[in-house]
Amino acid sequence: MRQAWKSWLLCAAVLMLLGFAGGILTQQAWAQAKGPADFDFSGASEEKVAFSHEKHLAKSPKCTDCHTKIFKMAKGQRTAFKMADMEKGQACGTCHNGQAAFSVKEKADCAKCHRK
Repeated sequence: MRQAWKSWLLCAAVLMLLGFAGGILTQQAWAQAKGPADFDFSGASEEKVAFSHEKHLAKSPKCTDCHTKIFKMAKGQRTAFKMADMEKGQACGTCHNGQAAFSVKEKADCAKCHRK
């Protein structure tokens, strides 16, 4: 009976450590699931192109669906994409083709990305 309190103390310490580690892992998973903050591309035109990681992750939760396959990952580096390339199915036009998502070719959809 005298040693029982040591076992309980050890068990409690292990549970606390597991809870702490689980909290950290949950926080990291949530940060990954949410993705980086939204940002704007400033293109050749006067209008900015707004990009929302959160909206895109809602449709396709795997980062690698876009990064490394369609877009190269480079922290802090943003490439200006040309509409002509997108209309040929490159960059955003890979998915924004009128089948997987609204088309970059449709004038009625321009305001979904381009903002003044």
